[in-house]
Amino acid sequence: LSIRRQRQMCIRDSAHPGHDMANFASGFSHPFTGIDHLLVMLAVGFWAGQSHSSARWQVPMQFVMFMLGGVALGAMIPGLAFIEVAIAVSVLAMGLVILLNTSVNRVWQLLLTAVFALLHGFVHGQELVAAGNGMAAVVGMLLATMILLGLGVYLASFKNQLGLLLQRGFAALLTLSGAYLLIM
Repeated sequence: LSIRRQRQMCIRDSAHPGHDMANFASGFSHPFTGIDHLLVMLAVGFWAGQSHSSARWQVPMQFVMFMLGGVALGAMIPGLAFIEVAIAVSVLAMGLVILLNTSVNRVWQLLLTAVFALLHGFVHGQELVAAGNGMAAVVGMLLATMILLGLGVYLASFKNQLGLLLQRGFAALLTLSGAYLLIM
């Protein structure tokens, strides 16, 4: 194998462990065991939860819809080499946005959310096709994703000192995890 292909496989294995997407239970458990999925879902929910507008729930709902679209695209299009690196970048980007407390225009927030959701869904669509599985795993994965997005929104509601400290720790974890996934 080429060095580039080996690196891509290494990133995929570290970002997406436990790819047994055989049924509802494995689809449901994957977002909690895939570090990239877990962190990005919590981060997108948190990012949306910081908004005091309709984006608070619009962003998570959009994420679910675009992720489902990404699953469909991943099932139809052969693997793209850059996807795993782009997913690692999404973890890093969400960490930096939250860590730096960056104010992002709502249109950009929706656009970034759509791109990140498509990327995550695309990989899962390819996994499902490769494993020959279908809707039960997707339904489980989407349900778990909605739970994680909701937990992220809830995390953003903590405004006391401990809550703010936890939020900063979470942002630092996101940033470091994204950097780790990129350089390893």
